[in-house]
Amino acid sequence: MEIDENFLNKLEKLSNINLKEHEKELIKKDLNDLLKYIEILENIDTNGVEEMITPIKANNYFLRQDVIEPFENVEDIIKNFPESKDNLLRIPGIHI
Repeated sequence: MEIDENFLNKLEKLSNINLKEHEKELIKKDLNDLLKYIEILENIDTNGVEEMITPIKANNYFLRQDVIEPFENVEDIIKNFPESKDNLLRIPGIHI
């Protein structure tokens, strides 16, 4: 498969962007290079290779039990906030 002008125009329309001509050429080249790389990966013989989630050898050392531990310095945390009422903390809103 090769990315041609028609396919690139469809992608441009689907993504709702307007590309300049030089941007189209760059993206077309990058996408074609990516497809060539994927083709190389598809041709690699992986028979006998065990599947893995991560290349790091790991037992279950990164997992831990969920244990509820009491925290006794709640008052100290509340004192650090400028505004609080009935153990509830007021924080600045998020404005987008």
